[in-house]
Amino acid sequence: MAIYLINIALILFWRMYFSRTKIPNARKYYCGVVALQWILISGLRDWSIGTDTYNYNTMFEEAKVTAWRTAFQNIFGYSLQNELGRDPGYTIFTKLFQLFSGRYQLFLIVIAVLFMSLMAAWIYKNSASPCTSFILFSTLFYSFYAITGHRQTIATALVVFLGYELIKQRKFWSFMAVALVAFLIHKSSLAMVPLYFIAKLPVTLGYKFLCAAAVVLIAVLGKRLYGPVARWIGYGEQYIDYAEGGAELYATLLVLLCIVIWLMYPGFKNRRKDAPLLFHINTMTLISGLLVIQNQSFMRIQQYFSLFLMITIPEVINTVKREYRLLVYLLFGAVMIAYLIMQNPQYQFFFMG
Repeated sequence: MAIYLINIALILFWRMYFSRTKIPNARKYYCGVVALQWILISGLRDWSIGTDTYNYNTMFEEAKVTAWRTAFQNIFGYSLQNELGRDPGYTIFTKLFQLFSGRYQLFLIVIAVLFMSLMAAWIYKNSASPCTSFILFSTLFYSFYAITGHRQTIATALVVFLGYELIKQRKFWSFMAVALVAFLIHKSSLAMVPLYFIAKLPVTLGYKFLCAAAVVLIAVLGKRLYGPVARWIGYGEQYIDYAEGGAELYATLLVLLCIVIWLMYPGFKNRRKDAPLLFHINTMTLISGLLVIQNQSFMRIQQYFSLFLMITIPEVINTVKREYRLLVYLLFGAVMIAYLIMQNPQYQFFFMG
């Protein structure tokens, strides 16, 4: 766990350093340095770190003996219900990498560079407090995107970090093209598509009431949704209570953060043009978080929406009076670090194995 705590200490150190330096655009340098830290942690991890790292190594080796013709045929035969050639875009991505190298460790570094660089740019453009955003990632979200997933990590980098900017700019065809590529890499990324169509929907009192009603309905009827949704995202047989996997606390924390954002929305809605969109995403995070508490299958969908907490939480904290704001930032950071310590995550560099 020491490497994760050192990483957070450095995030705080660089925040203080760049806040006092006269370097032009210090904010951009800060985001870049923290991204580099995470690239090293993610890309240089031992294969024993992360639930699926070894499994993805097997897929990496299988891609070497998969013919290009077969890989492309799987794309044309792909559908939501068809498991043949599952997520064929990932095989194409892997084989493209293998044109240059057959080393799996280097592949991990490439995925880390792709995700972390796009995330840093996204935080740079959208966060009122990049330090808080990185702390959130380093305590709440890193375990999947930095040390576990490959397919959904790549899909998320595309449809969330690139897609969000295209949604804000109302570039429909560009967004749909990015969403299509992400879909071929991991089909759960389709969950982000509706955001384009509701982005400009005003957040009225009536709309809030409907959202609240939907949240209550989902909380009560969630178990009846397991079958169709779980099968759609490819986990129809995995009806495992998330509490058994030790992640019930994670989902509960997400729900609590979403409720706070919901209540504090009037305080920051006039500061951002994309505030209504963030409200819609927060509602989706809340609903999917409630479902995750009951069943792990919904984690695949929830992960796209929950990342937006990294840019929404700083806005919520900034609604606090200036004289108390630093204290709130410190308390929030302390809670998140305490959560990380409670999880007691293990880490090892590949060259130390």
